[in-house]
Amino acid sequence: MAFFQTAWRDGSNFNHGLTKDEYFYDQIFKAVEKNVAERTLPFFNNKANAVPVELTTGKIINDENLIALEQIAAKKGYESNIWIYGDTLEKLQHEGISLNLKKDAEPVLCLTKYANATHLNKDELYIAEGGNKSKAQYLYNFDSLDDRSKKAVDKYFSNAKVVCEDYSQDNFRNFIENVKNTRTKEVPQLKNLKETLKAVSEDVSKSYIKNTGSKIDLTPVMNAQAKHMCQTVTAAKIKSDLNQKNQDTCYSVLSKVIADVRESGAKSWQVGENLTKALDAGTMYAKSYTSKNFNFEIRKVKEENHHKKENLKMNKDMGWEY
Repeated sequence: MAFFQTAWRDGSNFNHGLTKDEYFYDQIFKAVEKNVAERTLPFFNNKANAVPVELTTGKIINDENLIALEQIAAKKGYESNIWIYGDTLEKLQHEGISLNLKKDAEPVLCLTKYANATHLNKDELYIAEGGNKSKAQYLYNFDSLDDRSKKAVDKYFSNAKVVCEDYSQDNFRNFIENVKNTRTKEVPQLKNLKETLKAVSEDVSKSYIKNTGSKIDLTPVMNAQAKHMCQTVTAAKIKSDLNQKNQDTCYSVLSKVIADVRESGAKSWQVGENLTKALDAGTMYAKSYTSKNFNFEIRKVKEENHHKKENLKMNKDMGWEY
């Protein structure tokens, strides 16, 4: 039987002396570092066609957690977009289903937090929908399980795939409509979005200088992430057009980031946070572009309501209690 990390535990040896927030950004930095060395950055994967989804809830994973899951999946070579709470896998074992992880399987710490999600009640801000419902939990990629274990949990797999198909079709329709609108009229929402991204870029640059003593322009990385996410959230109906020059520029920028950390002695989690904020801004741009009238907040409300319905339906169908 495998050992699964479930929720964050203060003082655990697995934490390496870091707080949960520090650990979260540190794992992202280390994944980016490996992906740069191996030239496996996820936003240059032309086969990418699905967003990360949690298996038992069918929840589409957004915000900074998406960055963590994609970077670590690329680092480990996982091809599946399906993720499972460690707590869920542990419960399956307690029910008598023996599960095994592949060698060197790596869980990802995710933090339940909703930035600028004004539609949520305060009590919902730090409560996960699945697992043990704590703020900081570990998730495992479906591909981190061996073949026998995959079959043992595969009966839940189709539910998550259906959610993804509906989501991608809606995104593609919105993208086409938004592109048409920008060609025929001025769109205030798009102007506001660009101004927001510019402000994020400036804030990240200032923080980066403070952390490393060096200057950096992460715009090429933000753009690459935005194009990658447009491809991903539409099930590859929109193709990323990043050419070799774009790729070389991004790898050069991120190689400088890694060198700056080594030379300055900066804390990797702090620079990991800078990278995450920049990548998340690219994600926000793409998801706004694939939202009705560029309105990302409407998309978030729609997603949250959809997930609540799907969660109730799937839990009833599968006999799970959360």
